[in-house]
Amino acid sequence: ADLDQERKRVAAEELEAARERQEDLKEQIERCRGLLDRSRNWVDFEPEPFREAMSCSLELLGAEPLQEERTKDGAPVWTFPALTGQTQADASWTSTLDTLRVPRRSNQKLAEWRREAPIRPVVFEDAGVLTDETVHLHLEQRMAQRLLARFRAQGFVHHDLSRACLVQAADSIPRVILLGRLCLYGRRAERLHEILTPVAARWIEPSRRTGPLRAYADDAEARTLERLESALQDAHAPSETIHRRLLETASQDIEDLLPQLEKRAELVARSAADALRDRGESEARQLRMTLDRQRQRVEAELGKHEAAEVQLTLEFNDEEKRQRQADVAAWRRRLTQFDRDLETEPSRIREFYEVRARRVEPVGLVYLWPDTG
Repeated sequence: ADLDQERKRVAAEELEAARERQEDLKEQIERCRGLLDRSRNWVDFEPEPFREAMSCSLELLGAEPLQEERTKDGAPVWTFPALTGQTQADASWTSTLDTLRVPRRSNQKLAEWRREAPIRPVVFEDAGVLTDETVHLHLEQRMAQRLLARFRAQGFVHHDLSRACLVQAADSIPRVILLGRLCLYGRRAERLHEILTPVAARWIEPSRRTGPLRAYADDAEARTLERLESALQDAHAPSETIHRRLLETASQDIEDLLPQLEKRAELVARSAADALRDRGESEARQLRMTLDRQRQRVEAELGKHEAAEVQLTLEFNDEEKRQRQADVAAWRRRLTQFDRDLETEPSRIREFYEVRARRVEPVGLVYLWPDTG
């Protein structure tokens, strides 16, 4: 109320600028929500398979799997086994497990901290509250990354296919599924996409074959994979006689299906490369729009202060003048940076999503044996 008219005008302009920033922030939040939703659909992350992969990797280490417990409120949490002393665990796992403890104090000795700070339970979904009693295990968490790396490396240690699964299914036709691992790589061998690609076929006795096994069309393959999912829910293995009978033909079955797997993987790779290219274009376009909006806002602020520079010189004290001059200089530097970013960053994003190489390899063979007939 005690301000003169000119200062009231400046205050009103600053309030209006703040309101515009709030509106722009709300708009950015909505865009981020849409981006998060698209990212969830793209990654297709599910907590349960992620948790099972963690447990399986621990078992590969020679440790126990994750153990489910309940908090006082009845919420599920999972505890890690002790890895020290395990035959497959090395000393470096101790420092990895440290990421599950409460943060260490600056003046606290390492041995004392490990003794007083136990390994905390983990959760795999947002608990809705911030607490230091549990650790949210997500894809970027150090323990999760190391276990996943171990899981994937252990799954592909052999140079040839050495895994076969035999299971009975509620079906009257014997089927075989060859699973391939397709990887797409960008610059510097960065993995852009990885997916298991199946090829399914009706299994025929080698003595009755007139040629190689022929892969199913899409509809029949989808039905085969559905039967596989159902069979794995309540798996029953065929007899030992059927085991020997099928495994004797495994090499020939792989030889028959591998060329068809490579053709299928090529189609999947093209589709994935197109999707990656579209994603790169979309992110580059969104980045350019964001940089343009920010530059326009900085230009508007700079224009206001340059227009009122004479009035500010007369009415503001020395400290306020120095602050205004520092703001103007920072805005001008930022405008120069905007020009550089607009020239380089969108193209860098597009290049990141460009597929430079692909690799497909067989990783598993599955036989679905009819439970009758």
